Amino acid sequence: MKSIWLTCLLMIFAVSCAHKKKEEKPSYSPLITFQEGPSRFESKISLPKDFKDKVPLVIVVHEWWGRTPYILNRAKMLNQAGYAAMAVDLFGDNKTSDNPSDAQNLATPFYQNPEMGISRLKKYIEMASKDPHVNPHLIYVIGYCFGGTQALNLARSGADVKGVVSFHGGLASKFPTMVNLKPKILVMTGTADPMVPAKDVKAFEKEMQSVNADFKIINYEGAKHAFTNPKATEIGKKYNIPIAYDKAADEDSWLELLKFLR
Repeated sequence: MKSIWLTCLLMIFAVSCAHKKKEEKPSYSPLITFQEGPSRFESKISLPKDFKDKVPLVIVVHEWWGRTPYILNRAKMLNQAGYAAMAVDLFGDNKTSDNPSDAQNLATPFYQNPEMGISRLKKYIEMASKDPHVNPHLIYVIGYCFGGTQALNLARSGADVKGVVSFHGGLASKFPTMVNLKPKILVMTGTADPMVPAKDVKAFEKEMQSVNADFKIINYEGAKHAFTNPKATEIGKKYNIPIAYDKAADEDSWLELLKFLR
């Protein structure tokens, strides 16, 4: 009888210890958060379904509409391609807009003070690089429209990232470009985009050449601003702004991105 009781006590003790160890083990959290004044900035690292050890991370920067489902879907597409992804919020408090007037109010401060976008992106990168599943030497930043401009400004600042990609982003900037930029740069733009005219494309090309940048520009014939966003044509007609979806340019630019990442 004593041996039975002793066995039961030992089993209870073993289960208790195992449960305690399980509770003490820190859980993995993919959430990246920081505070800036009254605003909270929060983004989540999403991982591909099957991965081993550390994987490359692609940071996705939103349009001037904010971090919409469209941008979150791009992060999912990157996961499906085998990359970790993080769709960041540069406005803070997950602010979004559904009209050009409010969107312009959210975006204008970043054009007036480019350092603001650069600083926030660097905070996200610094924190994300510490994630146990992220390869800190393989971090890329891609952006759409407003986000493309922010990504390029990050490259101009000399940030230590592997590569930067802009989809129909503005190419002009007040931020001075550093010499011998570290990241490779890919710019994809439409020839019918009045927000990114040919003179800006030529000026950007000269700017990159002057600092010995490793860059490539792809021009999509006839494509307008926001050519990767399926809702662009509808929004353009509603608010009478020159944006439109271009299926061919969208699909080809995505393939160019995957080629760039590889």
